[in-house]
Amino acid sequence: MADQERQMILAAQRGQTDGYKYLMDRYGRRVQLLVAQVVGDSRDAEELTQDTFVRAFEHLKDFDPERASFQTWLSRIAYRIALNHLRSQGFATKPLEEERCLPENDENGSPDERLKRLDEAIDRLRPEERILLHLHYYEELSLQEIAEVTGVAAGPLANRLQRIRQKLRKLLSIDH
Repeated sequence: MADQERQMILAAQRGQTDGYKYLMDRYGRRVQLLVAQVVGDSRDAEELTQDTFVRAFEHLKDFDPERASFQTWLSRIAYRIALNHLRSQGFATKPLEEERCLPENDENGSPDERLKRLDEAIDRLRPEERILLHLHYYEELSLQEIAEVTGVAAGPLANRLQRIRQKLRKLLSIDH
């Protein structure tokens, strides 16, 4: 952990607003993207991001830099808040057979079109699948760090990521 970040965490633990501001500025966008990947609604993501920081600041005394980085600790809080929100909303997803996406190997498609199809396929994944992809590929967290965030052991996470990649390939190969 960088010395400046350590100082700002200590400042926030003492209730100093500059510590809070630094942490929100540094991690706010990441938390919002993570939450948005789970809930899929930007207004909900904004509110849940605020909830994440409120909860984090209420429990800042529990943060242990020996156990996890601040980013991982904060991501775990955001992940739990987002999943709890989904549970309270009924957690609706489409069954696989209802989903459609253009074939992945369409050589006539531009890179932008292929990326759009990939985004559409990712949107059709269950929220917990999207969040694993987000944490691994966007946040570039290791399996061990993802295990800290999700509370699932690293071995099963590797298997889940493999199944998610297979599911994406299947989604991308289904014709309209």
